[in-house]
Amino acid sequence: MEMFREGIISEPGKVVLRQREKRRPGAREALIRIKSSAVCGSDMHIFSGRHPYVSLPTTVGHEVAGIVEETGSEVTAVKVGDRVCVEPLITCGTCYYCRRGRYDYCENLKLKYRTGNSGYADYYYAEEQWIHRLPDEMSFDEGALMEPFACTVHAAMKAKIHLCDSVCVMGDGPIGLMLAQLSLACGATHVYVMGLQEDNLTLAKTFGCIPLVSGSEGIEEIMRRTEGRGVDVAFEAVGIPATFNQTMAVTKRGGRAIIFGIFEDEFKTKALVDAMVREIEVVGTSSYCWDFQRGIDLVSAGKVDLKSLITHRFPLAEVQKAMDLKKGAGRQPLKIILEP
Repeated sequence: MEMFREGIISEPGKVVLRQREKRRPGAREALIRIKSSAVCGSDMHIFSGRHPYVSLPTTVGHEVAGIVEETGSEVTAVKVGDRVCVEPLITCGTCYYCRRGRYDYCENLKLKYRTGNSGYADYYYAEEQWIHRLPDEMSFDEGALMEPFACTVHAAMKAKIHLCDSVCVMGDGPIGLMLAQLSLACGATHVYVMGLQEDNLTLAKTFGCIPLVSGSEGIEEIMRRTEGRGVDVAFEAVGIPATFNQTMAVTKRGGRAIIFGIFEDEFKTKALVDAMVREIEVVGTSSYCWDFQRGIDLVSAGKVDLKSLITHRFPLAEVQKAMDLKKGAGRQPLKIILEP
């Protein structure tokens, strides 16, 4: 019986690799040998035991890319040897939303990592419909980052950014830097990135953005540059009350505020009342729907740089060290890659 390793968060702050039996893929499945998997910010909420929708213990990891090693008898879209990435979803295909093409709204939606399929592993099973082939010029690392990038593509499309718009991104982490690049690709002429990590803000500047340190002075600078009006579109990509309030404060009357961050705690905010008075469109965004291929096209066309977001790399055997680094104090890594 052949076995392989997969990661599981057994308790807050502890991730272990357990052995799992390697089986043949189902009729519509492919078995993928993982070449690159990435640590997601939402994984860290799970790692801390504070994710609002996930209980421990649980398998973990959903940003994966690799090579198709074996296919089921009914698989026709991919073949052995294909380089691929995966949408880590399980949808019913029959509910009201699925029948209308909005599988991200599926009434029975499940995420594979919450149902015993870890992306921190040697192998990954995926149904054919969720597998995307990678262009020859795209690396496995970029393929692994396609999952979070698809989330940001979805958010950018919901933001409806127009030519010459001004945009503010609250947060200088991987998601914030992806959103900033997409805002420029959509035609925004002034993209402000607010954060606390000096290296990340420097990277934002290389993309063509305007970096600002988070806080009241940064808000004042944006208001000064926009003649007191604020920006057309603001993204909240942190998930704490302070940045939520700042997002509302920096958005102009009639503008759009896109809420991306995961909030671990409930909070009260007067900012929503202010947003109502100023007729700000407050828009939630989550997951993706037909956005993976858009993301692949954007990266393969050179419109967005994902490689520069990768700051650390660990072998799968050192997954605990990788998670501890991501959770630790001080300068935060951007994207961490795990290699089996």
